[in-house]
This record gives sequence, structure tokens and C-alpha cells, in this order.
Amino acid sequence: MKKFRATTIAGLMLVMLLVSTLSLVFVNLAKAQYAADAYTVGLWHLDEVKPDEYMEITPDAMGYNHGTLGGETPPALVEGKFGKALSFNVSSFIYVPISFLVGFPPTPQPIYIPISPNLDIQKELKIEAWINVRAFTNASYNNIVVKCTRTGPLVEDVTRVFGLAVKPSLEQNENGVLSGCVFTDSGGFNEIVTTEPIISLNQWTNVAFTRTSTGMHLYVNGEEKNVKAIHGVQNPTGSIINGTEVYIGHDTEVIIDEVRISDLVPEKVVSAQIDIGNNLLIAIVIAVLAFAIAWVLRKAIQMWVIYSKSRD
Repeated sequence: MKKFRATTIAGLMLVMLLVSTLSLVFVNLAKAQYAADAYTVGLWHLDEVKPDEYMEITPDAMGYNHGTLGGETPPALVEGKFGKALSFNVSSFIYVPISFLVGFPPTPQPIYIPISPNLDIQKELKIEAWINVRAFTNASYNNIVVKCTRTGPLVEDVTRVFGLAVKPSLEQNENGVLSGCVFTDSGGFNEIVTTEPIISLNQWTNVAFTRTSTGMHLYVNGEEKNVKAIHGVQNPTGSIINGTEVYIGHDTEVIIDEVRISDLVPEKVVSAQIDIGNNLLIAIVIAVLAFAIAWVLRKAIQMWVIYSKSRD
């Protein structure tokens, strides 16, 4: 009997130890933030805002792609899934430049000056974030993360390159559908959505979008969801085109935490990042202007020479 009691007590202690260990594991998982790995090209914890000359930024944990807060009312720090996070209203956003669009006459084509070329993912990518949607807006895309390419100075002069967003259901007239898209050089614009609304209001949800060799996929809290293509196909061909900027938030009422963009097939040779500041940007603009003026002078001299010869 004593032996049985001793064995029982030992068993109970082992169970309690196991439960305690598992509890610690789950607690640690619950408190875990995204960490950078070999595939991470951008990681924004969104838990701090720093002044930077005439603007405010939220840092990229990778050290390259810091985001600038923008909008009539910029995103505000609030309690998040992990510590602090940023709350977005319809007009607020975070802007991350990939390349600056510079075009001065008489240059026939716009000039793109690279800033963060590692955000120009060509083949396979992953976007992931924690979101707490407070309200669905009437915008076509309640953007979580979207990469665009700019073709002109106006706000609407952009094309979606890849993105993760919440939007209304086209068939059921319900909100809470998750959307993912890519624009490829041979397949054009392709977009998938979940077959039913899956995003609820006022609760934290982990969302992810991937484009891999098997096509485009959407995940909610780690579980892949059924999707359908509403533009193009689910598994488009070609390489993802380059872009000029990434936006976090915009046209949405949401709290966003822990945004990570990954290049799932990184090139062996990674292009160096350019840490561009206001002084360097001014120098670049001056250089472009000097080039344009030199081009005009050269043409003027050529025309003068031709005119002089014609008179002779």
C-alpha cells in the first residue's frame, strides 16, 4: 500500500511538472514576437515611433526599411497583441520607399533611384501580420500590407504589385473576406480571396499570404483557407514586377502588430541597401538636374552648329 501511494505521489508530481513545463512553453509562445531569419527582408514590430528630422518613423528590425508615418492623422501607438502596436484610421498609413521616382524634362522616361531593392521580391514571398479590425470601410481594399509601383506624381498613379488586405465579399455582400494578390511580368494582375468571410471585428487574428511554386495561399491563425481567384489565376506564371513603395495600413480601421515580409527564395547575391537621407536625396536631385541641363545645352550647341553650317 505504501509502495502504491509512493508511486501515485511520484506520478502526480511528474504530471504536475509536465503541466508546468507545458504552461511555460505556451506562455512563451503567446508572448513571442516575429524574429528575423534568413528569409526576412522587412520586419516591423510597430511598437515604437521615433522622430526623424521633420517626420516620425517606425523602425524596421532589419535596420534598412524604416517606415514613415503619414496621413491627416498618422497612426497612433496603442496596446497591441505584443506590447504596443499602431492604430490606423482610414487615411493613415506607413510608407516605406523602395525606389524614388524622379523625372525631369527632357528625360524621355522616369528615373527610378533604388532605395531598398530587397523589397523587390521576384519569385516567392510571404506577408504576415497580426490584425485587430475595428470596422470595415467601404474601400475596395482595407489594406494590411500592399506594395505598389508608381508611374506618375498623382495619388492614383499606382499599380498593386503584391498585397494582403480585407475586403467585402463580391457575391455574399458581406465584409471580412481576406485577399492576396501579385502582379507578374507575364501573368498580369492576379488576386485570390477566401471563399467566405473569415475576419471578425475587435479580436486579434494572425493573417498571412504566400506566393510559392504551388500558387497563392491565404492563412488565418496558421490554418490555410479555401480560396478562389477573382482576377487572373491562383498560380500565375512569371516574376513579380518591381515596385516603388510599400504601405502598411491605409483605407482601413485596424490595429496592426508584427508585420513581416519574407523572400522565400532569396538570391545568393543580395543587393546592398542604400540608407538615403535628406542630404543625399537633395544631392541626387541636383545631379539629375545637372544632367538635364547638360543635355539641353548639348542639344542647343548641336542645333547652333547645324544652323551655322547651313548658313555657310
